[in-house]
Amino acid sequence: MDWVREGEVSLPRTPGEPDSLRAWRPWVLEEADGTLRMWYTASDGTTSRILTAVRPPGGTWGRAAMAIDAGFAGDSDSYGAESPCVVKTPGVYLMVYGGFDGEVGRLHMATSEDSHRWDSQGTIMQRGPEDAVGANHPCLLMTGERWWLFYTGYAGSRGGQRSVLVAAVSQTGASWDRVGTVLEQEQGEIAVSHPCALDVSRTIYMFHASDVGGPIGIAMATSSDGLSWDRRARSWSLKAKGPTV
Repeated sequence: MDWVREGEVSLPRTPGEPDSLRAWRPWVLEEADGTLRMWYTASDGTTSRILTAVRPPGGTWGRAAMAIDAGFAGDSDSYGAESPCVVKTPGVYLMVYGGFDGEVGRLHMATSEDSHRWDSQGTIMQRGPEDAVGANHPCLLMTGERWWLFYTGYAGSRGGQRSVLVAAVSQTGASWDRVGTVLEQEQGEIAVSHPCALDVSRTIYMFHASDVGGPIGIAMATSSDGLSWDRRARSWSLKAKGPTV
């Protein structure tokens, strides 16, 4: 599997905008007419929010609007919303994202009929031992048999970097059954995180971040059932860059 880097996606930003400090963790969908829609995490240095951008066929990227704002005081995402994953179903767009209340990160869900106006549905799962401290970076995958939700789970002390990849399954996307940890650190790894899964000819390809205490690399694992995974070598390393998406 070969990849070609196409460069950065530059969006105009000005001081005071929600993404004035940083824009990262994007998710892109292609519509039937070739329009690309992107949702991404935006930070102004204080609060994270989810913004959306659009690129029409043959055009350039332009920021469209706020998708998910931080919640109100006392809400489970009052300190910010981030790491969106969006899928399009026959009747609605469905987004799962991470929300933080100042103590614990949880997974949240929102729905939209037009991909512009989003209705928050709140948190979607109770915490378990794999994500006792936090859950973030969700990835939704619809297969012919069920829905899969993969995400990063943090079980250690708050602020710790050790993490595993956790899975849950659903028949409709409305309620979820926890599967548990599906991918742990290998020898020499500090953490695995940020899953992105694709279903190709009944094989699930999982791309994820691999942290070995130095440059963070992108690794891949494959599975035929979503439960047992074959790890592959790290593909390449990511170098820290500026705030461009």
